[in-house]
Amino acid sequence: MTNIKAFNSKESIQQQASVWISRIDRGLSPDETQQLALWANNSESHRQILFDLAQTWDDMSALNELKGLMPLNKLATTTQKNKRSVHLALAASVAFMLFSVMSWLMFNSNQVGENDIMISQLVTSVGEQKPVTLQDGSVVYLNTNSELRVNFSSRTRQINLLRGEALFEVAHDKERPFIVSAAGNTVTAVGTAFNVQLIDDEHFELLVTEGKVLLQNMQENQTIEQPIGQNPLDAKQGGTLLTAGQKALVAQDSAQSATLSIEQIQNELAWRQGVVVFDGEPLINALTEISRYVAVNFDFDDEKLKEQRVAGYFKAGDLDGLLAALSNNFNIRYKKVDDNTILLFSAI
Repeated sequence: MTNIKAFNSKESIQQQASVWISRIDRGLSPDETQQLALWANNSESHRQILFDLAQTWDDMSALNELKGLMPLNKLATTTQKNKRSVHLALAASVAFMLFSVMSWLMFNSNQVGENDIMISQLVTSVGEQKPVTLQDGSVVYLNTNSELRVNFSSRTRQINLLRGEALFEVAHDKERPFIVSAAGNTVTAVGTAFNVQLIDDEHFELLVTEGKVLLQNMQENQTIEQPIGQNPLDAKQGGTLLTAGQKALVAQDSAQSATLSIEQIQNELAWRQGVVVFDGEPLINALTEISRYVAVNFDFDDEKLKEQRVAGYFKAGDLDGLLAALSNNFNIRYKKVDDNTILLFSAI
């Protein structure tokens, strides 16, 4: 037996503390409870970093657990060093807490180890929209009923859009390309901004608002990892290079692109302000878009009504406002068949 203790760096203690926070959140076994008590009471640094980490991410369950494990005098010493009130903390969801802890560690270490992989799942429900800051400082704005999987390593930043729509504002990192995969294709960027809306399993819409991105077919480009030092936007790799102001409808083996005006781009991204904009689209197309924000199906008593052109600004999720606008501006009446179905018919 030896009395020599191994020296742990601050980064090492932070990593150990983050593991304990995640274990506390999912529930400790009796053995783990004892191990945590020994680890926390091993040094003042352990207690300080563990408590700071719990408070940083507002994890009330972790704070309560620590209060029970740490002697009161040691806990009081720790809390005096941190002037923020525990009573102001808001309990976070399990997924968000774990994601945030890993983000915090990444920012403090400024790098990811060669074999480290950080994975998280981001989801919004019908009618919900939210921004999320990723580990590298990139920001993802999720639209209604969306889901994506984040997979970061030391070589790449990979996102898999599983459903819905997201706007990506990518932090510049030429060593780690930012890759979004959807419907059999990938969109690669270093530092830029672009919007991706998944239409179905084989199609998505891509709008580049800043910088440039490389669009590639995954079947033709099996290896997503980029060689170190190689420009991920090098057109020699194959694929289609899109620049700011361009929009493309992407299928697995083709992409139809067009250049949009500033007004058209603003209309495309109006969902960020909770607004849906139509500019002469057929009613059936407009209602398909509206249905993304409300759990309602629309039926028609006349097939011709589907092709009536509509234009205007509608608040996303405001079903009553939409029905009133259809009645007042387009002579389209409605009848609620049940809680989830609305029948539309012409008043003329």
